Amino acid sequence: MAKTSKSNPGGTRGRRKAPEPPSAWLPIRISVDREALNALDKRAIAAQVGVGVVAGWLASWLVGGSGLLHYVVTGLAGSLVGGFLLERFGIDLGIRNQTASRIATATIGAMIVVVLARIIG
Repeated sequence: MAKTSKSNPGGTRGRRKAPEPPSAWLPIRISVDREALNALDKRAIAAQVGVGVVAGWLASWLVGGSGLLHYVVTGLAGSLVGGFLLERFGIDLGIRNQTASRIATATIGAMIVVVLARIIG
C-alpha cells in the first residue's frame, strides 16, 4: 500500500509568509504631490498665517483667551469658518480693502470658533 502525502503547491513548506507593508493595513494613505507643494505661493501662506494671528488676537481680545499658538489656531480656523459662513449666508461686509476684509472675516469666524469651543468644552 502506498503512502499518500499531502501535496505542497508552490513549495512553501516551512517558510513563513512575509509580513505585509504597514501601508496595507492603515485606513488612510497619505501621499505628497511635490509639484503642487513647490507651486504653493509661500508669501500667500505667510500672509494667511499673519491674518490668522491678527484675527486670533482680535477674537481673543473680544471674547477672551491668550497665547500665540492659540491665536494662530483660532485665527486660521476662524478664517475658514468665517469665510464659509459669510459666503453661505451671502453676507458682504462692505470692506473694499482685501486685507482688512480677510482680517474681519477671520475675526468673526474666530469669535464663533472660540464661543463654540467654550460651549462644547
